[in-house]
Amino acid sequence: MKLGKKVAIIAIATSSLILSSSPAFAGQINGSGATFAQPLIDVCKVEFTKDTGHTVNYTAGGSGKGRTDFASNLVDFAASDSVYTSGFPAHLEYAAVYAAGIAIGYNLPTVKTPIYLSPAVIAQIFSGEIQNWNDVRIRTVNDGEVKVPVFATKKVTVKVGGKNTTQTVPVLDKAGKPKILKYNTVEANAKLPNLPITVYYRSDSSGTSEQFGKFLQGANAGENAALWPKTASGTFANSTPVSLSNFFNFQGANGSALVGAGVKSKIGAIGYAESAWFTSNNLGTALVQNWAKEFVPPTAAATSAFLGGGTIEANGSVTTPYQKAIPGAYPIGTASYGLVYPEAAKKDPEKQKIVAEWHTYLLEQCPKKFPEKGYIQITGALYDKAKAQIAKIK
Repeated sequence: MKLGKKVAIIAIATSSLILSSSPAFAGQINGSGATFAQPLIDVCKVEFTKDTGHTVNYTAGGSGKGRTDFASNLVDFAASDSVYTSGFPAHLEYAAVYAAGIAIGYNLPTVKTPIYLSPAVIAQIFSGEIQNWNDVRIRTVNDGEVKVPVFATKKVTVKVGGKNTTQTVPVLDKAGKPKILKYNTVEANAKLPNLPITVYYRSDSSGTSEQFGKFLQGANAGENAALWPKTASGTFANSTPVSLSNFFNFQGANGSALVGAGVKSKIGAIGYAESAWFTSNNLGTALVQNWAKEFVPPTAAATSAFLGGGTIEANGSVTTPYQKAIPGAYPIGTASYGLVYPEAAKKDPEKQKIVAEWHTYLLEQCPKKFPEKGYIQITGALYDKAKAQIAKIK
């Protein structure tokens, strides 16, 4: 009998310890939006739950779907790679909590060396003007010496899955600019096959498509303006110079995951998405020529260099410069935004507290914990602006 009482007391004490180590309040928030952000959100929301006890549910249906759901008050937050052009929700705030490069992924298993692409060639491929990998315009860019930056990195220790883990991250200064160690002069000599190009593009309303279209138009302005004259659109097919119905080699896909899977499924295919969708499928990503005439991979450091040359707007968004010679910049970088409600929106205060915690976690912890996903650790003035935007969530 005494033994039974002793066991019962130990059990009660143990359960008290378990309860006392749990968060005082554990809640749940729901979000919707960009597939561009999904590789980072999927892994980091698990860490967020471990660290805070809160649950984040996120449905990646595209930036357009996220903005619609947010405006309709269907979610507590949304993620979008582009800003609203109409249908603005009342009391909207943008917080640039993560950023990454939009990679150009390709499936060419016989090509063992990197592929280099200029903005003009990318525009010609994605408008259907270039339809074969052996086209002289691609071969010309991949023939001769190219200049490639090499960035400084450092080792950091972060807690992932409850364990200390050493990660390699780029060295960034207080302004968010990466340190360039040197430039390598590389002989571009990709043996491009005589193979038709299949283009995979986003068929849904996509902030990634809109940012990609802005790059194609902005980087080709001036003497190359005819290559991509239309204003960027969240619907890729609406911004192409020629109707895609004229071509048989274009395949629409709903979301970045299906773009990556589509490119993986077809030898000779090419597509655009956040780089994790291609690296997870063991696909190559092109080095893209910037306005400083360097060829740069879609790394976190190179994206930091590009966004560091942008303009931070009053609403928290970033306007990027496509014809500015920024050393080391990967020229198809984009900030991605959390869409949130400030105090004036009079939302549930407990959920708003979790929304603020989640976006702070995205900003400060997630890229550092999972650098292999290719997202940058935002620093400098953009970090300060994002923190100020998050502080409005009450």
